Amino acid sequence: MNKILTDGIPLVHHYKEILDSKIFKEMEEFSDGFLLENKIALRDYISKWVGDPLHQWSRQWEYPFVFNKVQNKVLSNPAAKILDAGSGVTFFPYFLNTKFDNSTIYCCDYDSMLLNIYDDINANQKKDINFSTNDLKDLNYENEQFHMLYCISVLEHTDAYEKIIEEFYRVLLPGGVLVVTFDISLDGTRDIDLDKANTLLSALSKRFDNDLSFDLPSLLSSTDVFTTATAKEINPNLLPWKGPAFLHRIKSFSRTGRLVAWPPPLTVFCLSLTKPVT
Repeated sequence: MNKILTDGIPLVHHYKEILDSKIFKEMEEFSDGFLLENKIALRDYISKWVGDPLHQWSRQWEYPFVFNKVQNKVLSNPAAKILDAGSGVTFFPYFLNTKFDNSTIYCCDYDSMLLNIYDDINANQKKDINFSTNDLKDLNYENEQFHMLYCISVLEHTDAYEKIIEEFYRVLLPGGVLVVTFDISLDGTRDIDLDKANTLLSALSKRFDNDLSFDLPSLLSSTDVFTTATAKEINPNLLPWKGPAFLHRIKSFSRTGRLVAWPPPLTVFCLSLTKPVT
């Protein structure tokens, strides 16, 4: 998977290859069982978000991408401490718990209501997830506490990139790995557009002392780039927008003043960085 799950924007044929992979099938089986087993605990939360996080257009790529990076880190440090930053409640950290027995998974989110949900779910698990309420701009973790931190599709919903990245850097051990994923709006009507994506990459590059020389327009010029449009072709149910398209377009017009294509043209960007060892 290392050759397929590379940093940047996924290609359609790689996306489809991942869907046929052994690890995706394992995730799928675990996720289905997790949702069924915790149906009552997740009931209210699901009504506010989505019922099946794995089977969403970008998550089918993001979760395998992050898993691959976690697996690589755990190979060199089996007792790794790993933080899911801006976690919400999904099957994924529990899946990691089953795959990496000696590692410790932490989750944090700004929503204090999630604490009770984690308590309920933990009661049915062989191994708990350590959840705490946190503001990503001011994490209540110690300096250099984690061997790895991942943040899945959260940064596009905030404009405090530098503060959040600084906190991620602070809580990572030297040699620790940061994995971030975020959506990119191809028509600029949603978070984040190309300019903001470049701003985010620049902030990451500056703090982690990495040359992130991604030419986004060039990457997006490929006819094989995976987008919401290609996700719709694979399976329309992968998209989160339900109901008549014209209603969504009207709602979008009222917000942006533009009558745009539907579904909104988006892609996803995934990146792994290592904190320098000084």
